[in-house]
Amino acid sequence: MLFTVLVVLAAGCGGAQLPAFDLEAIEAEVPALLVPAHPGAVEEVDCGDPDPDGLGPFACTAILSGREIPVVVHRPAIDGRIRVKSPVMVVDAAEVAARLVTRLESDLGKPNLVLCAPAVRVASEGEEFSCTARGPEGRTLSLVATLLGGDGSFRVDLDLP
Repeated sequence: MLFTVLVVLAAGCGGAQLPAFDLEAIEAEVPALLVPAHPGAVEEVDCGDPDPDGLGPFACTAILSGREIPVVVHRPAIDGRIRVKSPVMVVDAAEVAARLVTRLESDLGKPNLVLCAPAVRVASEGEEFSCTARGPEGRTLSLVATLLGGDGSFRVDLDLP
């Protein structure tokens, strides 16, 4: 009976193989996992030269909207997928624009259309979004939303020429 159990255990251990460690493919996958809505905002990913036979996650660096940020990459699972984590918070321009619409409608009493760029910024004091607000009468305002810190809060200023 003990022999049968050992044979079954041995057979089960030899089943699924982990996918080959392909660093270039992993680095190419990081942007879509780090910022799914805007992978193009990630300009570069560098994971150095991790041990392909090592265990556990490894550290990488990504350039996101011009800022270098740390990224932790978990090695490919049996299904070949990787997981990516970063301690850095990212602020989406669409979220900033939506909050600006609410502020402008509260202050001006009129609906506005607001667009902000770039698509994302690292949530850090001083990072800026350039925004354009258009009111119902067609008048446009150029605004700058400046992040106040790591929580995504911001102040708004007119962008005067």
